[in-house]
Amino acid sequence: MEAKLISNDVFIRTENPFHEGELKWIIDNASKFSRRLRSWNFSLQKECEPEFQVVARFNDRYPEVHVTNVHIGIQRMDSGDRTVYVNANAQLLNLDGDEYCRKDITFTCSGGGAPFYIFSELFSDSAGGLTLSEPRTGISSNDNQHMLHLQLKNLVAFHGNVGPIFIMPEDTLVVKVHIKIFGCCIITNEVKVPDVPKRQTPRSHVDLMVRDFLLAYQREELTDIELVVEDKVIKAHKFVLQARSPVFRNMLDHNLTETTHGTIQINDLDYPILQALIWYLYTAEVLTLPFVDVCDLYEAADKYQISSLQKECTEILKSFLSENTACRTLVLADMHNDQLLRAEAVGYICRNFAEVKLTEEWELTMRAHQRIAADVLEKVCSSSAKTRRIEVI
Repeated sequence: MEAKLISNDVFIRTENPFHEGELKWIIDNASKFSRRLRSWNFSLQKECEPEFQVVARFNDRYPEVHVTNVHIGIQRMDSGDRTVYVNANAQLLNLDGDEYCRKDITFTCSGGGAPFYIFSELFSDSAGGLTLSEPRTGISSNDNQHMLHLQLKNLVAFHGNVGPIFIMPEDTLVVKVHIKIFGCCIITNEVKVPDVPKRQTPRSHVDLMVRDFLLAYQREELTDIELVVEDKVIKAHKFVLQARSPVFRNMLDHNLTETTHGTIQINDLDYPILQALIWYLYTAEVLTLPFVDVCDLYEAADKYQISSLQKECTEILKSFLSENTACRTLVLADMHNDQLLRAEAVGYICRNFAEVKLTEEWELTMRAHQRIAADVLEKVCSSSAKTRRIEVI
């Protein structure tokens, strides 16, 4: 489709097809995993650049009764620079086809970005030590009929007041995701406009505007959206979230499932990290945080597509480099395809390998990230060989 305007100054061409496909991932011994598990890479069409993985994160919630908190998300793995819209219809089931939960969600993602988590549910491989949920009759809604089906098959339980906890009879979880993506093959708009002279605004005026925005945030003046995390609430302004983050803009523009009645439920960030992120949206300043929190803020900036914040965090992480932080920084940079931060971390480790190799972080890297550790060792050996050649000469 082409659209030409009468003026010779503007020419616009737009095409926006979509591609779709489905992935089924069977996770055996699901309650025995810890940390993170990934599916294989998949793409929807040969000519379609984006590649995706389904990511599963496992955290022991109540080990004494084998209850695990399972987070399921989608991560884009290619390094393409085009942001795409993703519609995902996702299900969690057992091997018998019983559906535990389903979500239909739309979000945006960029190449090499952080995972977008769809589910955060409690699972156990056995009802032992748990209280089975009693079925109630006379319920007509689809959601309650679905829960009634699980209750009748003894697939739902509680631990005290905590639940629902879904029971996996064979300790196997099936993840099914139908994905539709838009904007992957869109032709970039070309716009030609006459040059317009710009007048420089004094820096003091900009600082004053930032101060006024910050005061409105701190005083909660005319706020119209609440961000809820860990039973705590941060009040903010929709227009600030929309203007500063494409992900928040998509949530608010399309009334996604996380956004209901003026509230956005944030399930993948801790409260201090969300506080620091919102503070940056209003002030363009990064709060002083410890190393671990800066790592989390870096991931949050990537997920919410706040590139300027991610760059700020990159510089802060460089300043934190030490024998105890370099490995964590390297793994983080590798996960997010941050070549500059990765090179800084690798360079530090190579220069200080005698100290780094004695740390627990290096031991963990060798066990959990063998490809990254092998790459570092290759560079260390190469550097040592060059040094020996220089000494001989």
